[in-house]
Amino acid sequence: MSRLDCCVVQALDCTIVLSLTEKNVDMRQNTNLTKSEGTANMGLYNDDRGFCMSGSIRCNRCFKAMTGPVCLHCGYTICYIYIYWNGKGRTFRKDRNDEQLDYKRAKRQLTVIRSTIYNKTFNPDDFKASKIKERLMENKLNDWLDQKSEEEQADELSPDTVRHYQSYAKWHFIAFFKGLDVKEVEFHNIENFKDKLPKKLKIKTRRNILNALHSFFTWLRRKGIIKEVPNFPEIKGNDAKMRTSIDIEQQQEALKRLPKHNRDIFAFAFETGLRGGELCALKVKDVYLGKKTILVQRSFSRHKLRETTKTHKKHYMPLSDTAIEIVQRNIKDKTPDAFLFINNRTKTFYTVNNLCRNWREYSGTDVSFYEASRHSFITQLVEDNANPFVAKELARHTDIRTTQKYYHATSSKLRDVVNRRGKIVPIEGGKTSATDRD
Repeated sequence: MSRLDCCVVQALDCTIVLSLTEKNVDMRQNTNLTKSEGTANMGLYNDDRGFCMSGSIRCNRCFKAMTGPVCLHCGYTICYIYIYWNGKGRTFRKDRNDEQLDYKRAKRQLTVIRSTIYNKTFNPDDFKASKIKERLMENKLNDWLDQKSEEEQADELSPDTVRHYQSYAKWHFIAFFKGLDVKEVEFHNIENFKDKLPKKLKIKTRRNILNALHSFFTWLRRKGIIKEVPNFPEIKGNDAKMRTSIDIEQQQEALKRLPKHNRDIFAFAFETGLRGGELCALKVKDVYLGKKTILVQRSFSRHKLRETTKTHKKHYMPLSDTAIEIVQRNIKDKTPDAFLFINNRTKTFYTVNNLCRNWREYSGTDVSFYEASRHSFITQLVEDNANPFVAKELARHTDIRTTQKYYHATSSKLRDVVNRRGKIVPIEGGKTSATDRD
């Protein structure tokens, strides 16, 4: 080969190399672009807010990424979710109703998927239409209520509590959250729910509704359905009516106005401070006259006799001399399993409704039966300078703070304090006694 031919070959080789090099650069650029697009489709990219996302929404016709309700490439509106997880690509094309996804529903479902991936609880099977349907708020609420009913049957929960849960679920929870996956519920959903509760409801009632909802989400977490309980907003304020107590003289005056055959059970309530349901549930076998005590171990709740109390504990209660006299009158000719107090009209046990109705009709006072009995009993103990912890035991409270809430000084006691404040006794030298100063 001549020298000229070698030069031509070398020139051709350089051209080929340059051409190949340029092509490789283009391929690398295309490869990088494809990889970038691929990672974007897998969601492993930073969006314009700087967040690392998971998964993408794609057009069901051209398979390109969608950023709005209509595909910018082909104008199609039906889409699907693509996730690259655990080394495999996964697609989700149906919603909870087994219908094809539009962008709005896909975005909502993708938000839940991203959350579970972030929390390391993602399971592709959880996002099948059948599984999502199981997790709808209305369905899980019904499961929760079924369990609460079982707890009621087992005497672990009072009928009153279950009734309130059922009412809250029917009139508030399902009405607001229907159609939502429990995994989708976040703080802003609960805050909107709180803000839309009827303002005619008392603050305490609204707070009870939120507490019941929190109990539901706690149940979901314990069942492993959600990983964390959402944050809950706070309901501030207190519009509860201040409880009023009456003194012993006022109780005696009210007793005189009650029908004679009903007086004993009311007088016993004044002497012991028992809750209404516990009072009605007392049986002869609960009385220990030798020890001058009674055993409080059962209670009525919505006309159902429960072999437990509100605190789920049994308590021995000391009896005053007056209470012992009442017991002795009412145990005559009764079997141990008979109720201590029998309604003269119905010839059976009293109910709390019986007591409240009789009190309203005959007592001649504005205070409720609960205030006149249990609340006044504890108030009288405190005003008589009983040790707060002694009052707590007699009231059978689990927390001293509950006992403190029962105490409200009567206006006569407050007047005594005010009058004492103004009486400063002069002593020699124009000074006042140290006991008269703050």
